Amino acid sequence: MTKFIRSVAVLSTLVLATACSRQVDVKIGLVGPMTGALAHNGKSMAQGAQIAIDELNEEGFFIKGKRANFTLVVEDDKASPEEGKAAAQRLLDAGVVAVYGHFNSGVTIPAAPIYAKAGIPQMSASTNPKYTRMGIASVFRIGADDIEQGATLGRIAVEKLKAKSVFVVDDASLFGTGLVLEVNKVLAAKNVTATAESLKPNAVDYAAVVKKIADSQASVVVYGGDDPVGVALLKALRASGSDVKFITGDSMCDAGIIKAAAGTADRDYFCTVAGVPPSWLSGGAAFLRKYKAKFGEPGAMAPIAYDGIHVYAQAMQKAGSTEPAAIVTELKKNSFDGKIQGSVEFDAKGDLKDGSIVIYETIGGVLTEKSGLY
Repeated sequence: MTKFIRSVAVLSTLVLATACSRQVDVKIGLVGPMTGALAHNGKSMAQGAQIAIDELNEEGFFIKGKRANFTLVVEDDKASPEEGKAAAQRLLDAGVVAVYGHFNSGVTIPAAPIYAKAGIPQMSASTNPKYTRMGIASVFRIGADDIEQGATLGRIAVEKLKAKSVFVVDDASLFGTGLVLEVNKVLAAKNVTATAESLKPNAVDYAAVVKKIADSQASVVVYGGDDPVGVALLKALRASGSDVKFITGDSMCDAGIIKAAAGTADRDYFCTVAGVPPSWLSGGAAFLRKYKAKFGEPGAMAPIAYDGIHVYAQAMQKAGSTEPAAIVTELKKNSFDGKIQGSVEFDAKGDLKDGSIVIYETIGGVLTEKSGLY
């Protein structure tokens, strides 16, 4: 090898070493149901998060002078508490410095102590209030909780639809029961007659439930829970000829659910999302373009996960570190730029300050955003 060639080789090695020393590799975990009946929610989260990861890597994002190379590590919790805990451990074993997830409150809550023990920040859109009330310093909710969402569902029934009698149904999940608890508080305060039914997903006699709803003479059904029971109930109601108004929460508030309902949700259907829709900010329009080009129409969970990843990256930048403890500290003391939600700031419990609830109504089979609260 000539002296010139040796010099070039040495120089190339030095350049490569310098480039590597100026890069920091960052793994962020995302976990939710990627298989099973609720897989569309987990995939929506993962796809929204991946859009954010791609943006950060393509645009160039620096943490303490080093360009960050972000990787999204996705795990499937199968909407099961036990599978969720196993998935949490797999993410820790993979070396993630932060986690976004889970989807179901009943999985998010039991997994939280596992992340906490390892000092890993956990951010979730799960809405059950217990999540941020366990005394865990490293949990953050990027969205409103069931106290706000449930109250909104109750107000839609009373103030918008003028219901005198309401039939309240849940699917026996932590999410569903927590949501209807808040609905019932509103109905009781407004002196509205309410009949309640809790349905276990694997043993539902829908014909019997539909008869109970008809016998109650309720003009509105408020449903708290996930779509396997919710869509089946709605189809059974419409098949019986019932024109009762149907109100539900964010797990049944995206275009995919309306399509799955096969015409039964094309009218008299109202739902809420604990977050801000992409239409509200200019950054949301860019997100929609990118998402549709890569994945199609976004589900309700995609924009919130997208914001969550950007908030994590900004916390690392503010901290000048990818150490989990430093990320937690920054999340507690700073506000962040939610590309879709606008300013994101957490309170002492880890709840999002000023969390928004967006209301939708189906008009001609299309979910249509309704400005303001009813």
